[in-house]
Amino acid sequence: MKLNLFLFTLLAAAALYAVVLRRQLQAEQMRGNMYRDISARLDRRVTELLTK
Repeated sequence: MKLNLFLFTLLAAAALYAVVLRRQLQAEQMRGNMYRDISARLDRRVTELLTK
């Protein structure tokens, strides 16, 4: 009985950890996309300023 409870707790902890890691990965990907968008806008702006 105690072993089953321990294994269930261990499985629940592993599932919760996987959810946390997935959320962190999604946040990092969103940040990366944001930085790429900002970089692209700055590149376009610099190009516009240099061609005038």
